[in-house]
Amino acid sequence: MSKPRFLPYLFGLLILILFSGFSSKQKTPVRAMYATVWSISSAEAIDNLLETAHKYKFNQIFFQTRYRGDALYIANRKDSTYTNTEHLCYTVKDSTFDPLAYALEKAKAYNIEIHAWVTVFVVTPHDLWKIKADHIYYTHPEWLTYNRQGDSMANNTHEGAFFDAGVPAAREYFLNVVSDIASNYDIAGIQFDYIRYPDSTYGYNPIAMQEFKNSGSKDIKQWKQNQLSSFVDTMYLQLKRIKPKLQISAAVIAKRDKALNKYSQDWVKWVENKSIDKVYLMAYNTSMKTFSKLIEQAASVKLQKHMVVVLRAWPPASGSYPVAKINEKIKFTRKYHFKNMGFYSYAGMRDNNYLPYIRF
Repeated sequence: MSKPRFLPYLFGLLILILFSGFSSKQKTPVRAMYATVWSISSAEAIDNLLETAHKYKFNQIFFQTRYRGDALYIANRKDSTYTNTEHLCYTVKDSTFDPLAYALEKAKAYNIEIHAWVTVFVVTPHDLWKIKADHIYYTHPEWLTYNRQGDSMANNTHEGAFFDAGVPAAREYFLNVVSDIASNYDIAGIQFDYIRYPDSTYGYNPIAMQEFKNSGSKDIKQWKQNQLSSFVDTMYLQLKRIKPKLQISAAVIAKRDKALNKYSQDWVKWVENKSIDKVYLMAYNTSMKTFSKLIEQAASVKLQKHMVVVLRAWPPASGSYPVAKINEKIKFTRKYHFKNMGFYSYAGMRDNNYLPYIRF
């Protein structure tokens, strides 16, 4: 008698589930710092980053691997299974230098996890001179998101121009990029940033609107949320197939109703559906009153082991922000059983002499 054909697929699915559960477990509390492109574009800068992280007992570095449709790594470095033509970021002056590979090699001496922190739908800086003529912004303008008035998004608004999450080809493009990174680098994890719409007035790209019409849905708000949620699920499954132990996370808008209604980002659903291992809540409020309400709301979801609270670690443009206020917020999160902490950013902590005095 021949074996049932579905058994190999069932076995593969079981292995995927087992490993995905393993990846979300953290033996010690997360102590994460974010390193932006301006802090990691040379060997010397990366050496300083790693030495500092080790000295102050950080165990995760979120290494900005994709800034605005560009790279802090070498696309298709060895394995070219997934098409990726993105160029080195303008901040990297040496065209032969691979920042991500260098960081991964050097981090071994410090036992620090390097996570590839990648922006998803935002694809340009405000200044277009920073990208090349064959950048994806120029080669696929039809993927840009549109507002309700039928205007494509400009590059000098919000955080830059966004592609539309409702355009299948734009999603496929990014899926290839992130799969290429996972295939070619021995990273501990990948974090999705800007996995959202620019705000509620966008998401009306003509291709996306045709997709919405074809779906039969009558609720554009829910449809936009579904585009993001299904894409997170697709990426999770593919990345776990490539690297089963990879930790997959997302940087999310901490205030849940704002995340849903303004940005179509249903991060609670992502966690509950096991489409993500952890969410990193961007709790950048300077006001203790506002921050405390945010933490209380997050705690009500009761998913603390899957959450990392990321605190603001830089002062406002005008006025001061003493480290005592950061420590006050750390202490407050403990009351609600949040054990995992992150800080944005490394440069902010370094330049304002916060590091010796943060009490986590």
